[in-house]
Amino acid sequence: MFNLLIHVSPNEWGWHETGTYTLESDRVLVYCDDPASEYRDDIQRCKELPCLFSYERFDEYGRIGRISSITEHSGDIDISYSLDPRFPPIPIHDKETYSKFNCVGLECYRTHWAVKNIDLFETVLEVLAPRVPDESPSGAKLDEFWRGRGSRNRARVFLSHRADDRELVSKIGDELKKLGHTTFVAHDDIKATKMWREEILYALSTMTHFVGLVADDFHKGSWTDQEIGYSFARPDVKRIFIKLSDGVPQGLASFEQAAASSWDDAASRISELMNT
Repeated sequence: MFNLLIHVSPNEWGWHETGTYTLESDRVLVYCDDPASEYRDDIQRCKELPCLFSYERFDEYGRIGRISSITEHSGDIDISYSLDPRFPPIPIHDKETYSKFNCVGLECYRTHWAVKNIDLFETVLEVLAPRVPDESPSGAKLDEFWRGRGSRNRARVFLSHRADDRELVSKIGDELKKLGHTTFVAHDDIKATKMWREEILYALSTMTHFVGLVADDFHKGSWTDQEIGYSFARPDVKRIFIKLSDGVPQGLASFEQAAASSWDDAASRISELMNT
């Protein structure tokens, strides 16, 4: 289940990264799916649920976040909330997309707060799922890009890592290749003359396996979280998170069970988990 909060405007009155918003009582917990009575009886329980923050119009993007506090006063409800920057914006550009979130009819055009009885994250993945392109922006075909004949029919492993670990990750990539896997390591596989952002996106679009190498400060930079978000938008991709230090997977990565390993054993551990 999740909270669906629809706002009238994306302008200065719209959802901010953090804030407090007031709803009139007759717009609170309406258009709810069954069973929602438990949340009407105890509105504070809504803080347990994830939230989709969206708008009445169809040319804007939704965001995922949480409600931190709920205060009732004079017939109105104040909610304090925060948006989660680790989750990508969600394009909600038509009624069909809204209907995936059990939001239909006049509800799409009304500022309100509802509780929906579906899995928010599974639905978000369905909305975000991309089409896989046949060639990279530089014109490389799939086999050429992934550096091996038959790549279309083999596992293609994207190694997501922090920049400081590039030498250790290169070693893991080499060991995985010896084990028969095709890998992509950004600093090794993209030449300086290539359009590196576009090449990374192509690798993310054509991978079959995503491996997050969670070491210290793995989430400190923005790229690793963006790569993780992209992997969750690919329901056909198998995700593996390897915990290489005391660092804790965060955001979407926290929804997956991470396997502990040393750097020396990481390649064999990845190969093992790919086959489970």
